[in-house]
Amino acid sequence: MKTDDYIDLDELDDYKLEHRNQDLRGHNLYSHDGTRLGTVSRMLVDPEREHVAALVLDDGRGVPVSDIEIRDGDAYIDPVEESRYFTPRKREREMPRGPVRVRRHRT
Repeated sequence: MKTDDYIDLDELDDYKLEHRNQDLRGHNLYSHDGTRLGTVSRMLVDPEREHVAALVLDDGRGVPVSDIEIRDGDAYIDPVEESRYFTPRKREREMPRGPVRVRRHRT
């Protein structure tokens, strides 16, 4: 799975989820057979298709998703073969995210 085209939802100020209860960060992810896969820490967005393409779990594994079912605050997906898990590349920033401060130049 090529993740270079995906962007962390936290980095997309001009995108938001259609429904508040779709934010799965901090919630458990299960396969449909009830196997707990982990806790969702990040949601990766495909901005071209305008949907969440993958979930990153608290252990660093990424799980590709196409359909997500949300029940009682937790997420359920079709079983994913272990071979399809991936480790997303972190995008390095030159500066931490936040306001850009200015100083008055005194002569």
